[in-house]
Amino acid sequence: MRGAAAGTEAVALRGAAQALFEAGGRHVLPTTVQNAVRSAVESQASRVLMADAGKRLLESGGVAGALAEGGIVRAVAGQTLRGAGRQLLRGVSAAAGAGALIDGGWALASAVRGMRAGNMTGRQATAHVAREAGKGAVATAAGTAAAAVLVALTGGVAAPAVFVVAGAASLGAKMGLDAWLGVGATAQAIP
Repeated sequence: MRGAAAGTEAVALRGAAQALFEAGGRHVLPTTVQNAVRSAVESQASRVLMADAGKRLLESGGVAGALAEGGIVRAVAGQTLRGAGRQLLRGVSAAAGAGALIDGGWALASAVRGMRAGNMTGRQATAHVAREAGKGAVATAAGTAAAAVLVALTGGVAAPAVFVVAGAASLGAKMGLDAWLGVGATAQAIP
């Protein structure tokens, strides 16, 4: 669910990220690198999204040339750099809020079970919920931001690929946070 929240928000932010690409992101990486990264990401996302159906989605979603034909580039051309930055910040913040709710909700359910079983005190349960909500917020925001940076540096990436990148980055960030901060004795003690 966290990955879906990150992916949904990242797809919604594609226009703002495209505006950043048009405003100067296109000059960060050489064009050949941009094309190679975009192609590799869309190819891998196509594999993830059920072979033929995913490939058709990516082809219909198109890359930079198709975006220009579809009018998205024209739509974001009028968007100011400051406005795009604000939109990205709001989007990443919204993704963080969704991640906190998702992971905090699961942690709350497990904490209630742990307290009822006598495995946790109220203080341990509160700490567990706060820790998990925080990790969920950071992981979801990281996934959304990673996908937005991909678009800002490489140009128009198909929406399904952006969704997959955000979901995968969110999952990776959560796994990294779990490893770094540890799952904790309170979470392991919950049946």
